[in-house]
Amino acid sequence: MSRFAITCGLLLPAVALPAARAQAADRTVERTVAGLDTSVQATWTRVPLRDWAARVTPLAGKPVILDRRIDPDYPVTRTARGESLGDVLRAVAKEAGATVEDLPGAIRLVTAETGGRATAAAADRDRRLAAIPASQRKPLLKSEPWTWPAGARPRDLVAAALAAAGLAVEGLDTIPHDHFPAADLPPLPLAERLDIMLAHFDQRILWSADRGRVTGRVVAIDAEITPGPAGRPDRRAATDPPRREVAPPRRSVKVRDEFTLRLEAPLDQALAAIAGRLGLELDLDRASLAARGIAPGEIVRAEVEKASRDRLLDAVLQPVGLQWKIEGERLRVFAAEPAQSE
Repeated sequence: MSRFAITCGLLLPAVALPAARAQAADRTVERTVAGLDTSVQATWTRVPLRDWAARVTPLAGKPVILDRRIDPDYPVTRTARGESLGDVLRAVAKEAGATVEDLPGAIRLVTAETGGRATAAAADRDRRLAAIPASQRKPLLKSEPWTWPAGARPRDLVAAALAAAGLAVEGLDTIPHDHFPAADLPPLPLAERLDIMLAHFDQRILWSADRGRVTGRVVAIDAEITPGPAGRPDRRAATDPPRREVAPPRRSVKVRDEFTLRLEAPLDQALAAIAGRLGLELDLDRASLAARGIAPGEIVRAEVEKASRDRLLDAVLQPVGLQWKIEGERLRVFAAEPAQSE
C-alpha cells in the first residue's frame, strides 16, 4: 500500500490571507520535493508579485527574490496545470518584464539587462574563495539567517553583517542609499548573503587573502571576472533559451492510497489543492453552495492520518454539509438540496 502526504500550502504563513484579500487568493499544491523541476498545480488571481514570490519560495526550496527594479505590485494571474516551477517562474517573470536568475542560494527575478551578471559573479566568487586558505575563509562560509525590518538601509545591513563576522571591506560608502522592505532569508553563507544584497545595485564584494587575513572591497558586479574552467568567463545569462522541461503526466491516485492532511483554509482554496493532489479537476458547484448559504471562502478545518481518499474528502466536506462525487477525472463538490418534509 503506497502512502502519500498532502501538506496544504494554505497552512504556510506566507500563504495565509486576510478576508479583505480574498480577491487575490491563490490555490497551491505544496510538494515534498522542492526545486525548479517541481510540478505545480496552482491558480493565482491578481496576487502582487512580491506576495507571489513568497508563496512559491517553499516550492523552489530557496528564496525567490525580486530585484529592486522590478515592480513588486505587478498582479500575477496564472493557472499552472502540472508545469514545472521553472517554466512557471519564467512565464511570470516575462509578463512582469523580468527574467529568472537561478543562483546557488536564491532565485532572483531581475531586469533583462542585468540577467546573468549575478550568476557570473557567483561563479567568480566561489573560485576566489577556493583559493583562500580554509582557516581564513571560514567566516565567509558560515551560514546564518538574515532578517531585517521594513525600512532597513542596505548599507547598514552589510556593515552590521561584516562587523559581526569581524571583517572589514573597502567601499561600503559606494552602496547607494535606499530603504528595503522587511525580509527573512534562510541560512546562507555570509559571502553569498552579501552578494545577494549588493546585486540590487549591480555590485559585489571581491575577496582576497592579504598577510594572513581576508580582505574585501566593493566593486561593480561584472568587474574583474576571472576565466572559468574553459578559459572563458562564466556568464550564462538567465535569458538563454532554457532546456526543454516536459511536465510529468498527471498522476493517477489509486483508491487504496493513504493520505495525511492538516488543514485550516478557505474552502475553495483547500478543495483546489486537494483535487490537484488527487490528479482531478475541481468542479465546485457554487450555485448550490449559495442556495444553502455556504460561502466558497468559508474556513474549513480537518485533520486525518493514513486516511483513504474517500475518508479524506468526507473529513473536509461533511462538517460544512457538502457532498462529493468523482466522475471520470473530475471531483464534483456540491450542496445537496434539503430533504422536503411531508
